[in-house]
Amino acid sequence: MSLIKVGLVGIGAQMQENLLPSLLQMQDIRIVAACDSDLERARRIHRFISDIPVHDNVPDMLNQVQLDAVIMAGPPQLHFEMGLLAMGKGVNVFVEKPPCATLEELETLIDAANRSDVVSGVGMNFKFARPVRQLREMTLVDEFGETLHIQLNHYANKPRAPLWGLDSTLRSFLLAQAIHTIDLAITFGDGELRRVQSSVQRHEDALIVKADMAFSSGATASLLAGTSFPYFEFDMKLVSSTSTLVELDNLWNITLHEPEHATRPTGAAKRWRGAWQPGPLDSGYERSGYHGELHQFFQAIREHRRFEADFASLLPTYRVIEEICSADAVAQGLQNANSRIRTGIESLSL
Repeated sequence: MSLIKVGLVGIGAQMQENLLPSLLQMQDIRIVAACDSDLERARRIHRFISDIPVHDNVPDMLNQVQLDAVIMAGPPQLHFEMGLLAMGKGVNVFVEKPPCATLEELETLIDAANRSDVVSGVGMNFKFARPVRQLREMTLVDEFGETLHIQLNHYANKPRAPLWGLDSTLRSFLLAQAIHTIDLAITFGDGELRRVQSSVQRHEDALIVKADMAFSSGATASLLAGTSFPYFEFDMKLVSSTSTLVELDNLWNITLHEPEHATRPTGAAKRWRGAWQPGPLDSGYERSGYHGELHQFFQAIREHRRFEADFASLLPTYRVIEEICSADAVAQGLQNANSRIRTGIESLSL
């Protein structure tokens, strides 16, 4: 397969600002249809591609246009329901994160992709960002050694209320934002996820999530995330068995700290650090990972193989999300029970 015919679903900000510009840069990708529940919004595609049909429901688009793949950017309910429909028709499916709301739904998507023998993909752009790819390459060289610990900080100021009709702000935050950070912990942990411990702090409508993970490789990971911060910020540190420390700052700068350096121009007593950042010719979509994830998704279709960020790859990420939500529910229940006990004791004392 050379030319891949693509249909777009959800012509909102994410599609227009990130996914569509990346698609338009790719050879042998032809966008042949667009769909949005708001037909006027669907027609916005004509600013970029003037002569393709638009639809206001996915079943019509799938029935009327021959497609090799669909790219969806909408709420998780859309990704889940229309993803199942498209895969049932033998169409390869790429959805923005999150692909669905729960682990059970993810398992349903995985089963459908396997039965239909199609390639699935999820928009985990952090994993494909140019600096993260560089970081992954650095950890593979012998001089780096084995990864012992991953520290991830993901600061945000939203969401402060449930999204997509869900009943939990915590689950909404984990699916909308921390899913990237959890996925990176699992990627660099490089082994089976063995243990998750977590806690959630709340203040009014904001929260802070702390989680510790352990992997069969022997690596551990610590995550600090939440919505109690003034703005979005992300940083990551890796510690290796050769006493090497690598820092990634906001998906941009990489700083390498080593105990020694081959030239040691400042003497053995001095610490050494090296820096790396994307080159000036790296496009914004290449740096941020949108171009890379879509390019590799289409390559997987052409080669009829798994895509690195397919539905199945997110199983451990969703297990962490479920563990955090379950542990918080237990903690909230105990807190409520203790509160009722204290209230009862105070009533008796009166």
